[in-house]
Amino acid sequence: MAQRFTFGNACLHFANADGPRGFIWKYAISYLLAAILMACIGYLIFRPVFTVWYDIMLEALGGASETEIERIVTRRLTQVVGRVVLGVIAMIALFVMMWAVFEAAVQRRYVREEGFSLRLGSDEFRLMAIGLMWFVFYLVTTFLALILGAFVTGLVVGITDEAAVIGIAAFIGFGSAGLLWSYFAVRLAPAAAMTIRDGSITFFRGWGATSGRFWKLLLSYILLALAFWLVSSIVSSVFGMTLVASIMSQIPRIEQFENNPAELLNILFGFNILAPIMVSVAATIVMHGLFAYVWSGPAALAAKTDPRGGGVAQAPDVFL
Repeated sequence: MAQRFTFGNACLHFANADGPRGFIWKYAISYLLAAILMACIGYLIFRPVFTVWYDIMLEALGGASETEIERIVTRRLTQVVGRVVLGVIAMIALFVMMWAVFEAAVQRRYVREEGFSLRLGSDEFRLMAIGLMWFVFYLVTTFLALILGAFVTGLVVGITDEAAVIGIAAFIGFGSAGLLWSYFAVRLAPAAAMTIRDGSITFFRGWGATSGRFWKLLLSYILLALAFWLVSSIVSSVFGMTLVASIMSQIPRIEQFENNPAELLNILFGFNILAPIMVSVAATIVMHGLFAYVWSGPAALAAKTDPRGGGVAQAPDVFL
């Protein structure tokens, strides 16, 4: 089905994308299960560290002095530092792999109109390369932005010593650098979608797919960011109040066993408190997974309606 690249279509591409039905709920459930699996792997890797902190909490609640606790921390953490370093490296690799697998599924949905599928193949490895390019891009452009902001601020400092003027100059300098960074990031945003579309690593060709579409893309990202912030705030508030209510309900038991460190920990890690935390974490994971799906929509539509050709949906651009 031919689609136009418009501001409205960019914002709602997650809902209007063609392809087999049932993608979103399959994606959300799979994302939650993958996150739970990652958490289990992380727990197994870092279990010695959790054991150390649990023992330290028992010592602290039991009245151990600060010196004794520091000595215990130093001795116990030194024993597991090697495992922690290797564990961090392993978890980073697994997180990158998880991101690539789900991002590839999303982009196949958007630009190829395929159903939901998870696999680890050529698409995913190409996206890992794109992710590495984005990481390098972020480092380089952030460094250049800091230099630009510092340069503008330095020029003003050489002219005047008025704090207000220097502050305004710093704001303008770093703000301009941030806007310049945003411009390049938006213009290159379709890189992942075009990589999946073309079956080859494509980063800078995304620039052409966003020609004449910068403001529509930027405004769509701003609107989506505001929507994400609003939904996150509401969800966080609801679960925060639920957790506070759960803790308050346990106050009598906490006061009853305040001199029994082990029992206190059993209460704090009991079902009545852990249940709302676990539900909150699960809901947050699914929410952020869906945010990632929605966020990929505008750039994917730009790739799909590439004015140079190559997309599967071509129609004249309009604003709305």
